[in-house]
Amino acid sequence: MQAVVGTRPLFSPLSPGDGAAILVADFQPLTAAPRLSRLVADAAAGHPVYQVDPRGALSGDRRFAALPELAEETADLFRAAAAPDRPVFVVGHCSAAALTLRIAGALAGEREVTAILVQPTWPGTDHVTERFAEFQGKLGLGDLPCPDLDGDPGSCIAEMEQLMSEGLAGLAARLGLSKPPLAFSELLVSYRSWLAFLLACRNDRPVPVPPGEVAISVLTDEPGFVLPGSAPGRCRITPPPPADRPDAVTPELAKHVLDRVHGH
Repeated sequence: MQAVVGTRPLFSPLSPGDGAAILVADFQPLTAAPRLSRLVADAAAGHPVYQVDPRGALSGDRRFAALPELAEETADLFRAAAAPDRPVFVVGHCSAAALTLRIAGALAGEREVTAILVQPTWPGTDHVTERFAEFQGKLGLGDLPCPDLDGDPGSCIAEMEQLMSEGLAGLAARLGLSKPPLAFSELLVSYRSWLAFLLACRNDRPVPVPPGEVAISVLTDEPGFVLPGSAPGRCRITPPPPADRPDAVTPELAKHVLDRVHGH
């Protein structure tokens, strides 16, 4: 089954303004729910807001990219779009935490930089294998073994895609369809891009942000949170607004992010 080819932009402007710039690294949920970047842009009067979409960058022919590569590309695109002396807040939602810190580190030393991590997570091996199993279940496929995560990452993602594609083709045949519908291809791309980004996070090693060059604020309800690779007390930690789920994206969460921007 052929996947839908069409890479979405890694970096997109959402709103103009003359204030401090805000970069939001986040993801379109597997629902019609709003993205954090859009909610921040809607409420951030006077601030230029940019969306960083690592899954979008992996949605076409580009099957995999390491986090340092994505971070440097984002930093270059931001430099080309923003005023050189403008402070920047780099916001990362959930598993975008490591990418956010790498972007902040890439911009440090040339402007004032603050990283804001929202309910940060660092996906590992278990997370990748669990998501692969979850996606198979959602597609009505059998429990296929996860490819070797320690091999070439591009080959690993290609193997995952092939396994899911073959399963979807079988499902279409069982449903009496002459060929898999477009919706199947769209699901395949969505799941593949998630797995590619999670694998990039799993393969990344925490790189300590240079002390004093990047301020770090964390919105988390995790007791005793300590930033990987850093000493306790490196971050300013505050609780997020109450929500049904830790990964829930709400206007209240966007307001809390902007409170960190305005309270800097």
